Amino acid sequence: MKELLTVYHTELIKTKNSFAFWLVILGALFIPAFFVSNIAWHWADYMHYLVEDNPNPWNEYSRKLFNGVHFTFLPLLIVLLVALVFNIEHKSNTWKHVFVLPVSKTKIFAGKYMVLVTLLLSLYCLLFIFYLLGGYLLGIWKPAFGFLDYSPSYQYGKVHTNILAYLSKSFITVLAILAIHFWLSFRLKNLFSTIGIGLGGVVLTLGMYISHWHSLIYVPYGLPVLMCNYASETQHFLTAFQENSLIYFLFVSTASYFDFVKFFRG
Repeated sequence: MKELLTVYHTELIKTKNSFAFWLVILGALFIPAFFVSNIAWHWADYMHYLVEDNPNPWNEYSRKLFNGVHFTFLPLLIVLLVALVFNIEHKSNTWKHVFVLPVSKTKIFAGKYMVLVTLLLSLYCLLFIFYLLGGYLLGIWKPAFGFLDYSPSYQYGKVHTNILAYLSKSFITVLAILAIHFWLSFRLKNLFSTIGIGLGGVVLTLGMYISHWHSLIYVPYGLPVLMCNYASETQHFLTAFQENSLIYFLFVSTASYFDFVKFFRG
């Protein structure tokens, strides 16, 4: 366990000195900042949507902001984040140096995965903070919006979903992409190859979004998009596409682990 924590700490230090660290911060800030500035600029147009149509302005604010996050932006962000983390080893050609250390490949694999999950959790935490900050800033700037009179909330139609539960489900939907690009990123040394595959998956998702919406449940890159206008099922915590993401994650992670330990030589 001590060796695993040492590997994890070392990988964190590597990441801190790379653009991946800043990508987490800037990625979490971009959509909330864009959306809040857009409301501030066109505030009169939003009075109808944020005040008249719904007594709690957080509902419409949350729906629009998180739709912007999940519609292609989040999948591409995950693809780029994973590629940048592995590019640290590829760019410096240090895999062989890593493997000669007195640490098992299992711990190296687990340490890399733990760092990526940590970065992903940090992304979601920062996104939540910037989301709250944006709403409260709008409430201070324009009290007529009513943000300070209500608690943060997410509602689509008549279905209300707790914000933290919504983000937890969103986190589950990106795990499939994380697992796929974890495997691709240590197998493909070219940064642009893995990004290109991810971009192709997103383009495929956009095409299916228009003509084959119901089939997106089986496409890993399309699972986060299904969080747009999401209405949770009251009888189950997870919806079918979120369960599919977990299945993809477990299957691909297991396959990539055996590939990394038995066949990968850097």
